[in-house]
This record gives sequence, C-alpha cells and structure tokens, in this order.
Amino acid sequence: MGDSGVIDSNVKVAVRVRPMNRREKDLKTKCVVEMEGNQTVLYPASANLSKGDARSQPKVFAYDYCFWSMDESEKDKFAGQDVVFQCLGESLLHNAFQGYNACIFAYGQTGSGKSYTMMGSVDQPGLIPRLCSSLFDRTLQEQREEESFTVEVSYMEI
Repeated sequence: MGDSGVIDSNVKVAVRVRPMNRREKDLKTKCVVEMEGNQTVLYPASANLSKGDARSQPKVFAYDYCFWSMDESEKDKFAGQDVVFQCLGESLLHNAFQGYNACIFAYGQTGSGKSYTMMGSVDQPGLIPRLCSSLFDRTLQEQREEESFTVEVSYMEI
C-alpha cells in the first residue's frame, strides 16, 4: 500500500485475557495463560500427561496485540479498556478520517469477554462508545465549510 497517510491499514489480530469469573474463582481454577509482549503462552491444563507427550508442552502464539486483563493489581501489564482503545481504536479512527471503511470483529466463546471489550460498562466504556465519542469529537474539531461528514455505523451481536 503506497499511501503513507494510512496507518495500520491491514488486518490486526488481538487477544485479550479476561479476569476469572466467580465460578472459576470458587473452583480455584488455575490460570493457564501467560502473556509477554505480543506472545501468548498456553500451558496444558492437565497434569496427567507424560513429559514426552506433545500435549504437555506449552504452546506459544504471536498476535499483533496481547491484552492481559486478568488482574488489575498487576499494574505493569494490566490492559484496561483505555489501553485496548489506544491500541485498536485510535488507528481505526484515523483511517476512517482518511476515507477508509473500518471493521472490528470480536470472536470467542460465550463468556469470554467480547461484549465487555466492545461495549464496556458505565465506569469503563468499551471500544464502541469510545470510538463514537472520539468520532464525533473529531468531526467537530475538523469541521470546515467546504466539507461534510457522513457516518454510518452497524452493530450486530449474534
């Protein structure tokens, strides 16, 4: 892509680890995920595997972004809604103002935190409210007589 005005115009893949829910805490579930930089390490959940079994080895995956949201007390690595927006939302918004269409696709099993990441809460708004707020703030800042803005937004949850 030769347009130097486009920031991060290609597909980005991010993964986020949510905090344990009440049930998981009550069962004293062990966290089998670690994140360092853009790598996510999955450790086998079962200790019943022999050392030679390939399933007993940790699996390492690389993503564009890895968000550790497991424990807010781990200040050095905790990624709140603001960090997710800074990493994913700001470049998407920039490209939208360059005239490009944008899409965020959240995928995962039920209870994995997709809705919270996308919508958030009153105290911690998610990507969608932050994008909308920033979008309309920016249209006011960049308003010129000879230009107009058209905004179309779709949201679908299945």
